Amino acid sequence: MSLFKSREWWYVHAGAGEEYDTCNLCIGNVDNSPDNLEKIVVGSLQGILRIYCPRTKGGNHEDMLLEYQTDSPILGLDIGRLVGDNGLYLAILHPRKVVVCSVSVDTTTKDTGTFYSISQIYSHKLERTACNMCIGSFGSVKNKDFICVQSMDGMMSFYEQDSFAFARFLPQFLIPGPLCYVPSTDTFITSSSSNFVEAYRYQTLAVSTESESKDQMKTGAGKRLRVDWKTNIGDNVVDIKIFTGTDDNATTIFVLGEHNLFALRENGVIRYMKKFDFNPSCFYPYGSLIEGTVNMLVANHTRTCYVWQDTTLAWSSSFQHVPVNIGVLTVGPLKGHIVTLDETGKIYVSYLGTDPSLQTAAPVERREINYDEKDQEMAKLQQVIRECTKPIEHAPKISDQPDFSIFVEPVNGLDVVGVKHEESDTEYPTVTVKINLRCSSKISLDKVTLTVAPEVPFYATQRSVVLTNVGSGPTSLATFSLYNTGQRVASDLTVPLVAHYTNNHSSPRSVHNSIQLPLQLVVSAACPEKSAAHKITIETNKPAVNLLELFSEMNCENEGGQNGCVAFKTVSGEVITLLAAKNSQKYRIQSNSFISLYIIIQQFLVKLRRHFEKIGGTQPLSVTFPGPVPLQEYFDIIDSRFEQRLRQRSYREMLSQRAQQFRAIQRRLLTRFKDKTPTPLQNMDTLLEGTYQQILALADADLQTTKALEEADHALSTATKLMLLLVKLWCPNLDDKQATVLQSCLTPDVNSSDDVGWEEMVDASITMLLRTCLAKTSKEQSVVAASLKLPSDTTKLKKHIALLLERLNKGGTLSINTFSDKVSHRNKDQIESGS
Repeated sequence: MSLFKSREWWYVHAGAGEEYDTCNLCIGNVDNSPDNLEKIVVGSLQGILRIYCPRTKGGNHEDMLLEYQTDSPILGLDIGRLVGDNGLYLAILHPRKVVVCSVSVDTTTKDTGTFYSISQIYSHKLERTACNMCIGSFGSVKNKDFICVQSMDGMMSFYEQDSFAFARFLPQFLIPGPLCYVPSTDTFITSSSSNFVEAYRYQTLAVSTESESKDQMKTGAGKRLRVDWKTNIGDNVVDIKIFTGTDDNATTIFVLGEHNLFALRENGVIRYMKKFDFNPSCFYPYGSLIEGTVNMLVANHTRTCYVWQDTTLAWSSSFQHVPVNIGVLTVGPLKGHIVTLDETGKIYVSYLGTDPSLQTAAPVERREINYDEKDQEMAKLQQVIRECTKPIEHAPKISDQPDFSIFVEPVNGLDVVGVKHEESDTEYPTVTVKINLRCSSKISLDKVTLTVAPEVPFYATQRSVVLTNVGSGPTSLATFSLYNTGQRVASDLTVPLVAHYTNNHSSPRSVHNSIQLPLQLVVSAACPEKSAAHKITIETNKPAVNLLELFSEMNCENEGGQNGCVAFKTVSGEVITLLAAKNSQKYRIQSNSFISLYIIIQQFLVKLRRHFEKIGGTQPLSVTFPGPVPLQEYFDIIDSRFEQRLRQRSYREMLSQRAQQFRAIQRRLLTRFKDKTPTPLQNMDTLLEGTYQQILALADADLQTTKALEEADHALSTATKLMLLLVKLWCPNLDDKQATVLQSCLTPDVNSSDDVGWEEMVDASITMLLRTCLAKTSKEQSVVAASLKLPSDTTKLKKHIALLLERLNKGGTLSINTFSDKVSHRNKDQIESGS
């Protein structure tokens, strides 16, 4: 038996299967007995009222004075002078009415014992659903109390005993909070949903012109009230109680939060606060023997009761339940009994005294330690540990190899019938791709999902295909139909293909492959053109090949193509002409569209390498680009994309300004509309409409700019791929590893991020190359890296790109080892010069 447990003195369970809340308990001389004995009054949410009078320790059935079934749930109980004869009466709050009753001894049953009866004095029907109530001498009246009921929607109804006085709505109301009355200042204290403790004076409420009639009260019309004072406690309020000491002016408002306890003065100033490391459930302040301090009982959800003297912990003990309400009861001459009520109706009357323990601990049996037995036991335990930690040899090993392989059948040509894209009536060129899944072992997979991810201008009629029972046969077949809308110039004929599945060990797996689209899906044979704006010349060390045979699948001879001249036309209408020199080993690719050159050059080089690999020979094929690199065309595309980016930024800044202006005008108009005295709008409604139209126009312009920026991103990405391809052919010392480094710096992945754009990233990367492995002097190595912020123009970027390509053409290498050698040589020179 611990000294820190509350001692049960009296206990009763007020009905099984009933529920109780924080306002379902009150203590007082409710029957006005001459000996002034305090009673415990409880009421359940099932509508049962019970009155107890504890007399002896342990309790018996005679302690229940009254049990009464009401017709509605009981939301709250309170005792006060609610009738004009100065006696104490019981106020019962129901959801739609408040009832004032008298409890008295039934004088007609003197011969059979003492029985109590309850009779209704008066009642008031409530127009709104009630939440809680409080009673007090509102308006500083003498020797009588009034009732204030707070509804769920924030209306406070006042009843001067048997007559209705008035009703007022709380301002900025969302959910109801605890309610109490301060007699010294004639003020009502409550809490708001924004964690403020608010005070309203009764005189202010009474003289307000709001809700002068019952019709206005029902509709909630009228001007909202202003608070007398409010204090932000930053915590959800659990309960509010008032404590008045011996001095009438020493009134303290105690506010219990979910994590804190606040003590406020009458004017709302925080006197002190205490932060808890637990969640309190209820509390009760009472007088202290030390002048100027207040004691408090604080119960929490871990069945613990704390006694605080202001902010100092004086005592703590454990309860047998989690109380929802706590109070102090006087039983005869004994004061300070703690009354607790939990949500199931268990009522305990306990005290915090200490009882000596009547049980003594048995003496410990002393035995000598047998070390041999302990050593044997330790050896057995170590053997068990080794067996448990030994790796399991027979555990199944999960292989990293996929359970099946994906094979893509080569596409021979276009489909006879094209596909219509969405609501368009135009038929676009289409290819059907067949996918085979070949299992590597005897397994059976319930479901395999094949997904393709084509990029614009390619689309798929269905992006995903689900295959079931994969592995039951030799192969599983799936088909995809891909078509080209011609919205953009294609820059890649590879479409990613992914298969997702769950293996027999319930582990998610994926197998990757790709689909190689035919060139016929992108271009078709066309009549060659003699002149073009953009021309690229490529040299080889092999004789010129027959272009009609190299592009035999395109049937260029039908459009006037010759052995040394073929032409192609994209879906969007651009013509690309490929010429082979008669007397030299040169080829020329020309077109009026710069970005359209890439796909033809890339496919031409692939077909050329395959052709000479098939023929064979002692000397391998060598392809070079004599130059110059088309920097001006590339820089024009960079400038065009940068202008779209600046235009988008400008539109969004103006859109932000107009939106801020729109909100400011709305606030001004709302203030005018809420004003009690109407004033002219001064054309603010016209300004609001004009601002709204500007916002719509700017939003449309931003949408169009975003689409144009996406097209510019694709053009820049394709042009960058073309430049990387030409630079690799132009620079003799640029191997595959260095080409990968160059591609990571001059990246073809162009994004339209608002934070960091392509220009900033590429400029910073090229600057790092120029000050490290491509630096010529120590001064260049000390150049500060560029900041990742939007530049005012692209002059610096274009200068760095030109300088990078120039140094690569002159033999520069993109290697970290080269940079390390340069640093070591520079340090060596500095040491020699210093010595």
